[in-house]
Parts: sequence; C-alpha cells; structure tokens
Amino acid sequence: MPPPEYNVTGHDYAQRGHLKYQGPLIDIHAHVMLTRPGDPPSGPPLPKGTDSSLEQAEIMLDVAGEFGIEKIVSMCYPDDIPPLRERFGNRLDFNGYITKRKIDDPDDTAYQALDRYLELSVKIIKFWSAPRGQERGLYVDAPWRIECAKRARAAGVKIMMVHIADPDVWFRTVYTDSAKFGTKPEQYARFETMLNLFPDVKWIGAHMSGDPEHPDHLEALLERYPQLYIDTSATKWQVREVSARRDAIRALICKYPDRFLFGSDLVTHHGYVREHYVSRYWCQRTLWESEWKGPSPIADADYTPPEGGQPTPMLHGVGLPADVLGKVCYANARQLLEEGKHESQPKR
Repeated sequence: MPPPEYNVTGHDYAQRGHLKYQGPLIDIHAHVMLTRPGDPPSGPPLPKGTDSSLEQAEIMLDVAGEFGIEKIVSMCYPDDIPPLRERFGNRLDFNGYITKRKIDDPDDTAYQALDRYLELSVKIIKFWSAPRGQERGLYVDAPWRIECAKRARAAGVKIMMVHIADPDVWFRTVYTDSAKFGTKPEQYARFETMLNLFPDVKWIGAHMSGDPEHPDHLEALLERYPQLYIDTSATKWQVREVSARRDAIRALICKYPDRFLFGSDLVTHHGYVREHYVSRYWCQRTLWESEWKGPSPIADADYTPPEGGQPTPMLHGVGLPADVLGKVCYANARQLLEEGKHESQPKR
C-alpha cells in the first residue's frame, strides 16, 4: 500500500525538540465542523441512525491542544455553531462564510446567510474569491458582497477575511485560460477596491494573502493598507513556497511583526485519522519557529519533482525570532479578536 498522504516520508511526528516557542497559539483560520454522511464520499459510514458527528472536531481539538493551540477560529455552517459552542465553549470563535451556490441565486440568499451568522455573533465574515469561483460571480467586490460588508460593519463586525488568488502553479495548470480566470495580478485589483472602500475594517488576507511566491508584493500591500493582516494558513502551499523564499519571507514578517497571524486551514472530515491533523500542525509550527530542514512529510500534488529529485518539496524552517513568534502565534490574533467583540444584530 502507498504511504498515507499525511506522512509519505515515514516521519516521526513525536520529534518536536526543534519547536522552541513555548507560549499559547491561536489558529485564526480553520474549518472545525460537524461531519455528515458523504463527507468525504470515500469516508466510512457514520453509525446507524446518526446524521452528524462531533467526533472529528473532538480529535482535531485534542490535537490542537497538544500543539499549544488555545483557540481556533472556525468557518462552518451556521447550524454547526450551537453544538460546537456547547461542546467546546470559548476554545472556538467563528467566521461566517458569505457566498452564493449559483450565479443566478438572488442577493437575498447572501443577506439571509449574513443575518444568520450575525444572530450567532460571529467575529469575522469571509469572502471566498478564488478564480475558480468567478463562474458563480464570486468576485470579492461584487455588489452583493459590498452590501454584505456594509451590513456586517453596521452590525458591529470589525474583521473580514478574503481568499484572493491561488498558487502561482495553478495559474500555469488550472487557470491557463486567462480570458476566463484572469491573471493573478488582476485578482488583487478587486481586493484593493474593498480595502479602499472599507478602511475602518480589519482585513485578513488568507493563505499569506494568496501570494507567498511574491514577498515584494505582500510588502507593498502591507505598506499601502495599514488595516491589512496576513494569515499563514494552507500548509502544503506555505511549506512549498515559503521554504523556497525563507530569507525574504523572514525579513518581511520581521519588518511587519504585528500584521501576521498563525493559521492552519485544517478541515474536519469524516474518516480522518488523528495523524492527519498532527501532520499539519507539526509542519506549520516547524515552518515558522524552527530552522529544521528536510523533505516535507506531506504529499503535495502541486509540486513537480526535478529529475531524480525528492518526491516532496523541501521544508526549510523560517526560524522567526522569539519576540516575533509571540506576536504571530498569539498576541496579534488575541488583540484582533478582542477588538472584534460586538453584539451582532441582523440588519433588516
């Protein structure tokens, strides 16, 4: 049998002596959800008579605690929030995901989803705006999203997250039709429209703001927009691209230590084993707080090995200084979430 995707090198994840940071962490970007039949389709069936399960959330939160994660900010369905809150209390905060399933869905579907999240007092709202969503009209600056942002701000939401662009390699493989998907730089013009429209809102650029491949671009965004923060989530992507530019990324984070946030992008799925969650937290912490160097233990379909080269990209830890780690791993997110406290009421 082939090795599991979460450990293709046979690495011993119990080896953690290189993890030097001793303080608490906040995972600002994850998807802790109830799991359901068909999630994923290849997963084992849930117990008979069960239509949803907290088991995977239990496993993930247990692993998170093992890695020092004090709090996770989760994106999930609105109906998942009450049982998750009841089970995990203040170990979870929530981020409301505002979207449309089809391009011809009425705008009211997005406004109703926002109202539901506001009733549940989410601290963040998210606009997923990857190029592959353009066929559904999921532009970050679509009029209905601008209206959602206005309503959320009026209701007291002070933090918004955006998934903008995607890995460079996808623009060479998945998004080759630039007439359909646009170029990567074109994605950011729309994001900057929102940053300019809402300067009084804190914005989080998910997944290293979608552009770890270009630290100079990230620096320009941080310089122009003081309300912009960047999270470190999407483990395979960051391991592959940050490791290849470790010195430039290290210099960038050290220049703007108050603007980066630790995140994993872990998702609970039915049938995942504990080591899946361990692998992501081990790699994320190794990448940012150590100078560990070796083949990434996680399978990465977006990596093309050189002829005769290793089958996974190199993980080369950035080794952030202790004072910077304290901010990136915990203090920045804590301050942001404290500032983001509000009593949400739906706007009618």
